[in-house]
Amino acid sequence: MHNFRIDLAGTESYSQMPVIIENQFGSSNHDHLGKLITYSAAKEAGIVIWIANEFQVAHKEAIEWLNKISPAELTFYAIELEVYQIDSSLPAPNFRIAAGPPPSKRRGLAPGEISPRYKKYMDFFEKLRLKVLKYDSSFTRRASLRSYWSLGIGRSGFSLAADFTIDNKFRVEIYIDTGKEELNKSAFEQLKEKKATIEEKIGQELIWDELPDRRASRIYAVIEGSIDDDFRKLDTMIEWATPLLIKFKEVFNPLIKNLELES
Repeated sequence: MHNFRIDLAGTESYSQMPVIIENQFGSSNHDHLGKLITYSAAKEAGIVIWIANEFQVAHKEAIEWLNKISPAELTFYAIELEVYQIDSSLPAPNFRIAAGPPPSKRRGLAPGEISPRYKKYMDFFEKLRLKVLKYDSSFTRRASLRSYWSLGIGRSGFSLAADFTIDNKFRVEIYIDTGKEELNKSAFEQLKEKKATIEEKIGQELIWDELPDRRASRIYAVIEGSIDDDFRKLDTMIEWATPLLIKFKEVFNPLIKNLELES
């Protein structure tokens, strides 16, 4: 839900921590190292993998340094892709670790163990969900090990979410991504035409972010907040988000269902 294009993303089966993979042809370069760090922050990744044909010494050292300064549950890998062929057999790929965490860190989490940070997210959003359920029984989707809690809002390509951002903000938002930029922007403009009515019903001004450099768009309310705040501040965020989630669903659901969108 951030303004980045990651090559591959997934989830590690044991710990359920996000995994991101950055691929590139040829020798490693500074540009891809910068992307790797940016993507890691955006997705709050637990396992970060950079694949190239060859790694420069400086970039191997950078990966080792990142492992040295990062918490135990976060690991970085530089993987060189080699191709082997024996006699007339088909070429076969071989992935070799050029740089990575030390053995003591590489063990990572035990099967089924959750990192402390992702446990915080799950506990926070589950507490928020239970709070909202007291007023609206439709909020049944359970929290997961992510920095956001996303729910459907009556139409494919649209979601209602509460999420923490990388710049220490906490949002309640409508996220629009049908998979086609022209449909997303059309939906955003149709909703924005009703901006005054929407904000009056919700009870506050919203931020209408078309994201002109991206395929998606979003509409949201925001406050300062981080998952690392103390329990009092986290409880305040839950109290703030609860009525907004209900109001967002109440106001946006019928409007989104009635949008006129054509491929």
